[in-house]
Amino acid sequence: MSLHHEHELRRSLATLDRRGFLRLTGTAAAAGLLPVGCGAAPEPLRPPPELELAVLTPRTYATFQAAALRILGPEGRARVDSGAVPVARRADARLARLPGFARPVQQALLALEFGVWPLVPKLRPFTSLSEADRDTVLQELMVARWDLSRALFAGVRSFTWLAFYSAPESHGPIGYPGPFGGRGATIGGRGATIADAMTYDIES
Repeated sequence: MSLHHEHELRRSLATLDRRGFLRLTGTAAAAGLLPVGCGAAPEPLRPPPELELAVLTPRTYATFQAAALRILGPEGRARVDSGAVPVARRADARLARLPGFARPVQQALLALEFGVWPLVPKLRPFTSLSEADRDTVLQELMVARWDLSRALFAGVRSFTWLAFYSAPESHGPIGYPGPFGGRGATIGGRGATIADAMTYDIES
C-alpha cells in the first residue's frame, strides 16, 4: 500500500516540478515572499509545543494537518481528531526517512497554503478557511482544468495516504494486517501473518 502511494506521490511531484511550479514556490519562499511560520494557523492544526519537527515547518505541518483531515474519510478523520493516529507527526517522520521528497513536499504544501487563483482556487491561506471551504478547494483542485492544479491535489492526497496508512496505529480499524505481517499487525485480535498480508484486499 505504501509503495503505491509513494509512486503516486513521486509522479505528481515530478509533474509539478517539470512545469516549474515547485521551483517557483521554493524561490518565493527563499526570497521571503511566502511566510513559513505558523502565523495565524488555528491552534488545533499547529504542532504541539514539545514536538521537534525534523522536516516540516510549523506552517507546512499545519497545512498538511488541515488537508489530511479533509482528505481522509470519516473514520480516518475521527482517528486523527482523537489523537489515535498522529498523521502530521507521522508525515514529518516519514519525510525524514525519504529525503528526496522533503523539499518538493514542503513546496507543494506551501503552494496549497499560499497559492493563488486560478491555480489554487482561493483568496486566503488554506489553513484560515472553514472546513467546508477547504473541502471546496480540494474538490476544485481535483477536477481543475489545469494539470498543475490536479497534480498538486494528487500529490497532497498521495502524501496523506502514505503518512496515514504507513502508521501502525491506522491498521487495526481498517483491518489491514500491515506490510508482510509486520510487528504489531493484528487481525481480529490475533497476530497477523505474512499470508494475511498477501491476501489483504487493498481495494476494500
